[in-house]
Amino acid sequence: MTAPSTPPSSPRTGSPAGRFFKRRWLTIVLIVLAIVFITQNRNRVSVDLFWMTLTTPLWLILTVVFVAGLLAGAVSFKRRRAVKSP
Repeated sequence: MTAPSTPPSSPRTGSPAGRFFKRRWLTIVLIVLAIVFITQNRNRVSVDLFWMTLTTPLWLILTVVFVAGLLAGAVSFKRRRAVKSP
């Protein structure tokens, strides 16, 4: 008697889109929340930065800070990945 064979489990089960959303769901949710927050804060504000005073829509400032955070996260992720690889 032979034991029933089980198919090898593959880490690549599901569609590519499904795998993408499983890995990145938190990032997607945070991006959507940031977009909603930015679109709801469209009034003009004054921002003091060192010796300058900027009067600009709040959504523009929020967008710039959001993009700066994304870039900082991407650089940090790439740097961490480069350090782990042999």
